[in-house]
Amino acid sequence: MLLMRYALWRCGRGVLPGTVCRYLEAMKERPDGSLPLDSVRMVVFDTETTGFDLKKDGVISIGAVALNGLSIDVSDSFEVLVRQDRVGRSEAVTVHGLLKKDIARGVGEIEAAGAFLEYVGSSILVAQHASFDIAMLNRILWDAYRIRLFNGVVDTASLAKRLEKGPYYNLAHKVGEYRLDHLLERYGIRLHDRHTAAGDAYLTAQLLQRLIAKGRTSGIETAGRLLMQ
Repeated sequence: MLLMRYALWRCGRGVLPGTVCRYLEAMKERPDGSLPLDSVRMVVFDTETTGFDLKKDGVISIGAVALNGLSIDVSDSFEVLVRQDRVGRSEAVTVHGLLKKDIARGVGEIEAAGAFLEYVGSSILVAQHASFDIAMLNRILWDAYRIRLFNGVVDTASLAKRLEKGPYYNLAHKVGEYRLDHLLERYGIRLHDRHTAAGDAYLTAQLLQRLIAKGRTSGIETAGRLLMQ
């Protein structure tokens, strides 16, 4: 990857901070596609944001939990509150249950993104409708450091569709059929702590476990096969 090589070159010149450089070094050892899934660390994450406009809205929290050996490891988790000034003027304004005064106590976006890089390392990233969360984080990383996330990414909504409808399914489906709430219900996962970054990450991690179990019947046994979406 040309962009990654250039970023590593900038690290060698002392241009980028240590958090970024340690992440880039870790990415040199990213999981080989032939590795069995039970030997790969997967980080299931979620972002809560002020809205859905990638240019105007910002991240207010990031939550994540890792799967190690295909087990959810709550001791290997991450959560950060991000300071934002764009959520409204009143102290009573709430976003995902957080008051403006709570959000004001968070860390800056760049600091939050850097801490997330340290936590993630070379792990496979997993999220529900992952493209939005990845894009929000990439905007922060690009504006600050001219880099992006280089990890392999699994979208649980796409994985569920692939397993249920087949790899070439491209027909219109029912509205909301692959929303997180509907998938959780379909796979027998009790909703708890919904619409918080950490809560949604934990729920999505449970969904991932069930999808991986289902995927084994169709030969999804390695990192490479999981990432084929």
